[in-house]
Amino acid sequence: MQINTYYNQPTSPQFTSTRECVKDSLGRVINCHYSDFNRKDMDWEKFAQMLLSRFDGRAENIKINLFGCSDASDVYTLLLHMKKVLGKDFSKLPTIKASDISAQMIQKAKNGEILLHERDLQFLDSLDARQYFIRDYSKPIEQMRGIDFYPYKVSPELTKHVEFSVKDVRNEAKNYNFSNEVFIFRNGWTFMDLNNQNEVTKNLSKNSNKKTLCAIGQSDLFKSNASEFFQRNGFKGIESDVFAAGETNYPSVSIGMPAEKSTYPEFILFEKI
Repeated sequence: MQINTYYNQPTSPQFTSTRECVKDSLGRVINCHYSDFNRKDMDWEKFAQMLLSRFDGRAENIKINLFGCSDASDVYTLLLHMKKVLGKDFSKLPTIKASDISAQMIQKAKNGEILLHERDLQFLDSLDARQYFIRDYSKPIEQMRGIDFYPYKVSPELTKHVEFSVKDVRNEAKNYNFSNEVFIFRNGWTFMDLNNQNEVTKNLSKNSNKKTLCAIGQSDLFKSNASEFFQRNGFKGIESDVFAAGETNYPSVSIGMPAEKSTYPEFILFEKI
């Protein structure tokens, strides 16, 4: 599971995302609201199966906190895969707490607004799930970085399983008890500096138990020290084929990139020791 190419940092910062991003005076990305459905760093069906197994097959009892939710693409991806794995209707699905630091992104998510491109629609078709997303013809197609994005509205059948709020993961890690819950903060660690990454994992360790499951993303392995800090601060990595390692290593330079190679093995899933 070694992915060390992210230490070969480019000399000229670039960013290839199609969503909102904010850079500091040095051109490093300090905030980004970017996502797609079914991102390829994770096998979402296997992740859904793992969650069900870990919580005794009772999906409605799984408590999930997903931070940095952006437009909720990860949230809907997980819900749709859980529905597929269960083979049941939405009434058996958990309610996911989804939050982001951006009030603007959360308001759009609360309104059920989402922009989808062709790959997103192909994913929905693969799960026979396009009926949960209704094309909004009152709004124009948006083009970003040469990609057409189509305005859609998310069906209440999905949105009723999400509690959206504006939250900062740094504060929540200090104040919220994640015992017996799932903590998901994927591909966002790189937007915190190394001190904050360390503090968040320390606080998570204090506010978790052995049933807590934590998940990060592939970009966090490329461009942050999250995996190492989890393991320094009382967590162990979980060997799993959930990690698919299928995402592009975007050449953006972010504020949370480590200067040296990690001394620990690289994982995206963690539990308390």
